[in-house]
Amino acid sequence: MRKLQTSDVFAALRAIKKANLKEELKPIIKQAASGEMNLEDVGITGILSILEIASEKKAEGAVYEFLAGPFEKTAKEIETLDLEELLDGLAELGRENNLRRFFTPLAGMMSKN
Repeated sequence: MRKLQTSDVFAALRAIKKANLKEELKPIIKQAASGEMNLEDVGITGILSILEIASEKKAEGAVYEFLAGPFEKTAKEIETLDLEELLDGLAELGRENNLRRFFTPLAGMMSKN
């Protein structure tokens, strides 16, 4: 697994836009940016919220594309991950990254839209 990169911010924004998740994710992103929530929990909560809410097929692919980058897999490989591997990967993503630094610019970009 690799650390989050600049391109991941835009992949996250595309997933949020396709799933119309902006309002649902604002509180989580604000908590991440302000440090109100444990950073590992922010990552897991944010990604699970996207997965839970993004039940429409059009948004599903964007979520796979977003996760494919840091997981260093293809979107198809993300789609077929077993649930345990997905959850372990999300936990690692939260532990290995400064999610406050990731979500702060994301929150700024979302507030402009």
